[in-house]
Amino acid sequence: MKKIAVRLAALLVAATFAAHTLAQAPAPASDASGDDELKPRFIWGILINIALKYAVSAFSSYLVGKLTEQLTPESLATMLVHSKSASITPLSGLAPREYAARDAGAPENAVAGEPSKPLKIENGHENYQAVHVALMNFGRNGNPQGFHPVTAGFRTGERFKLRVLPTFDGMLVIDNINPKSQRKQIYPPQAENVVAIKAGIEIVIPLDKDQYFEFTGEAGDEQLVVTVRDPRAFGPAASTAAVTRKDENNGSNFMQEVAADTYPVISQSLHLRHD
Repeated sequence: MKKIAVRLAALLVAATFAAHTLAQAPAPASDASGDDELKPRFIWGILINIALKYAVSAFSSYLVGKLTEQLTPESLATMLVHSKSASITPLSGLAPREYAARDAGAPENAVAGEPSKPLKIENGHENYQAVHVALMNFGRNGNPQGFHPVTAGFRTGERFKLRVLPTFDGMLVIDNINPKSQRKQIYPPQAENVVAIKAGIEIVIPLDKDQYFEFTGEAGDEQLVVTVRDPRAFGPAASTAAVTRKDENNGSNFMQEVAADTYPVISQSLHLRHD
């Protein structure tokens, strides 16, 4: 089996209201407002019938039917087919010209918790965007071993992929921060490239079925930083709101508030345990 070493992380090239009208006088304005919040709305492109004030619940509803429930060789094969919707693309083809030569990564901005503000739909746009990310561990025989939240961490020599599903079309990069605090983009390997991903489609990273990440190298505080950024999210158009993270058994859900004329930048550091 041949390894392409990138210090700690290596790519191993081997192996988805009925509004009833009553013939009565209109309800008071305050009641009507409350009822309106409970009506089905198009959120992130799909119709969700829940109370809109619960952003985390809305995202959980959005993920139903879109995420693979059990990681098996058969389900992995289906996920890899879905991953063909993504592609490695030059950053210059997606970002504004003035940022074309820059790294698409970002500092870690995720904190544990839930959004403090309600989810709203204004002028047809949601005030939150979200990304689901899960760890997918694999045995030495290449068999998948299940999904985990990003806080599960890694041990030296473990092989893994990442499952990613965003609510928005975005671009993804993965950086390594080594024990000397030196940062380098490792996926895609070329710093001028990003992975262009589609809203609502579950993919696996690395995209190639025979590629995995593996932690190797010396002991120390090693990190991988996963960034999913809207192609428009540069300069003043990049949201600076805190990103909240909720860990579930099958992965981690991230949400960021996006004000008018701003777009999401969601970044999370994954840590290595040397033991």
